[in-house]
Amino acid sequence: MAVVNFYSGFEYKWGQTGGVIDLQDDQYKLGWAFIGSTPPSVEQFNKLQQLNDEKFAWLWGQFKSAASARKVTLGANDLLGLNKLLTAATPDASATVKGMTAYASDAEAAARTVKTKALTPYGLGLNLQSSARDTTAGKILTVGAFGLGRAGADTTIDAWPAENLSTLDVGAGMYYVPNAQGAASNLPAGVTNQGVVFHRQSGSGGGQLYASFDGELAWRGRRSGEYTAWNRALAVGDYGLGAGTVNPANGRDSVNPFGWYYQNRTTTWGGGSFFLDMPYGTALNAGLRLSTDPYTDNFYLNGGVSGKKEYRAACKIWHNKNFDPDTKADKSTSIPTFATAPKTNQGPVIYVIDRQQLLQWQTIGSFTGYASLNVGRFVWGTSKNARVDEVDAIGQVVAPTNTRFVALVAWAEANGHVVAPGDWKKGAFVFSKVSAGSFRLPDLRDQFIRATGTDADTANARPLGTLQIEAVRWEKHDVYGLKSGGNIHTLDRAKLGATGISASIGLADSADPGIIYGVVHTGNGSETRSINTALYPRIQI
Repeated sequence: MAVVNFYSGFEYKWGQTGGVIDLQDDQYKLGWAFIGSTPPSVEQFNKLQQLNDEKFAWLWGQFKSAASARKVTLGANDLLGLNKLLTAATPDASATVKGMTAYASDAEAAARTVKTKALTPYGLGLNLQSSARDTTAGKILTVGAFGLGRAGADTTIDAWPAENLSTLDVGAGMYYVPNAQGAASNLPAGVTNQGVVFHRQSGSGGGQLYASFDGELAWRGRRSGEYTAWNRALAVGDYGLGAGTVNPANGRDSVNPFGWYYQNRTTTWGGGSFFLDMPYGTALNAGLRLSTDPYTDNFYLNGGVSGKKEYRAACKIWHNKNFDPDTKADKSTSIPTFATAPKTNQGPVIYVIDRQQLLQWQTIGSFTGYASLNVGRFVWGTSKNARVDEVDAIGQVVAPTNTRFVALVAWAEANGHVVAPGDWKKGAFVFSKVSAGSFRLPDLRDQFIRATGTDADTANARPLGTLQIEAVRWEKHDVYGLKSGGNIHTLDRAKLGATGISASIGLADSADPGIIYGVVHTGNGSETRSINTALYPRIQI
């Protein structure tokens, strides 16, 4: 049996083959006091000594591992083992090596050619940029160089160093862009000229990101030595997108960039004041507009006029709330109905209750609005009073600004039926502007209506609406008789009268008493006419 050696004893522990009783943490802290006056058992003593050996073994393991790594041999009788271990881990601070390492001279520091010598703070300073825009390779950046690290704005340090943002060979960085350089850089419309640019040129490629001081964002790329056009980022709410409606920049009566707008302004092409504009092409010509009357179920579509910033008349959209083809009610009201004629375009054809007419949006001479396709047409009236879509043609004066007559006045002017007050005649289909507030209509009472053609008396053409006086076709009657006492006895007045003919018979005159004359009157009335029925002359409005 070998004697215990302390040095080799680091490798094992007391009582490792004997019995032990584990000690609790609070017992270990109390020491033997936790068992009172009773001596400790063998198992308790073994456990305490094992704990001490485990601590020494841990320390021994640390030294042994470090010595093995640095190839230092430890021995039981070698008291320099720890010293040799520390020496192996720390360089010798002798006269040969000054401290941890040698420092480069100023010249070596500036040239940066020595790889084994350190730079002093002063030597580092010799490698700073010569200016905030120095792009020499290997130089150390200073605060503010290329816009990095500064909070202030200094045109000599962090401002864009060229005339505009398209200038080449500017070092990568974040630059302040003064107003002049921004204005010369063709930034997108609506982007403030003053701001900050994040710039990187990579040979013939690159890119720029620009943020204006007012918060607009724009960017562009660079390929094959050429910058692309700027793109502008949309913010929530721009053009009414992502938020509520906005006021249209060009107005409801023009074309606006794609967006959702509101404006209660009258337009000639109709539609609602909530509208979505969808223009066509880079010129922003009219494309398509979808609109609605606020807070209603009325929806409209407008198509664009080709090549112009104008829309066609709005079309009202039929849907399940305003049209049901299976019901008679909707069949009768499928055309938009209005109490009175609207002044703006609400669709190509509408029905107006106070006119009892279908009206069409149209232009007649100087008038543009809703009017009947039959405006100005002569009709025979069979009702006691003129219908709401008619006016009596009895020569009366009306107000030309009255909404019932404005289309008729424009129609009469466009068709050449308006004459000077002195040339107006009863019986002719002519109108006359008596004054600014008075407009005289034709008087066609007591007239027969005849088609245009050729005047039988003059062989001239009959113009539209002209008057022709009455006439009886010429006839010749031969009267024969014998002179006896100044009377023609062979003519029987009684028989002539029974047939509607009266004769006035007598001598010619004293100059030639031998001449006999006769005057024969035919007919039984004051005018020549056929059998007829009287109706009211009227004009549709």
